[in-house]
Amino acid sequence: MILVALDLDGTALNSSGRLTRNVAEAIRQRAESKNYTFAFCSGRPMSGVSPHAQAVGIADGYHVVANGALVQNAGGEKLVEELLDFSEYQELTAFCQEVGLTCIAVNEQGAWTSFPTINLGTLEFCFLTNNQLTVCPIEKNAQNEKYSKLLICDNPDIIKQNKSQIEQRFSQQYSCVQGYPTMLEFSKKNVSKGNSLAELARYYGLSANEVFVVGDNGNDLSSFELFSQSIAMGNATSELKRAARWHCPTNDEDGVVKALEIIDDFITGL
Repeated sequence: MILVALDLDGTALNSSGRLTRNVAEAIRQRAESKNYTFAFCSGRPMSGVSPHAQAVGIADGYHVVANGALVQNAGGEKLVEELLDFSEYQELTAFCQEVGLTCIAVNEQGAWTSFPTINLGTLEFCFLTNNQLTVCPIEKNAQNEKYSKLLICDNPDIIKQNKSQIEQRFSQQYSCVQGYPTMLEFSKKNVSKGNSLAELARYYGLSANEVFVVGDNGNDLSSFELFSQSIAMGNATSELKRAARWHCPTNDEDGVVKALEIIDDFITGL
């Protein structure tokens, strides 16, 4: 058995955020075989992953979600759970209030913010993840609340302008990645897709040579660094393409279909 870890946005999904028929069928056919196990490996929470997992017949399996903060299945069973505390939500909220940005906290109950102004980043996050955003003063949140990740959301140009300052301020305390132009995402330190995928591989009893990863963005880099059998999409960042063993067409060209054919050919030749 091999494990194929697929990113969603920019990889399995096209630029419209849709799973095309060709990609869905390519995954579904292999998922029906005992030779393949699939996991979506996404920055999205489970609410944004489950519909696509159901569409291709892999909902019963485990998926790496929230950039590795959780490894869970649709039934809620968890292999990995690395959550942020309320005090960390307070810290990031205070920073955003100082500099005029917006902070969102995410957990299994939904998405939360104390900022009443809704911008493009917050809208995009809620749309992508099927989440309702609750606007609530931070002092009314329960202090024992836990969060899978925190986000700073805004228009792409504002995120770009502030990214360096934000990373300098918080990179020692948190894992900070950018999966979308409209948001920076924060998890507990040392949480990553790669580390959680390694835990999932151990659960299945697989070696690194039995894991294949496909992705397009910076939050996939940790997986590419841990698992050498990696495939970068044609629309991937330059950094990820340099780290990849193979390359495939873009997400708008059903690149995952070709990626799976590359994996087919590789394991057939062993």
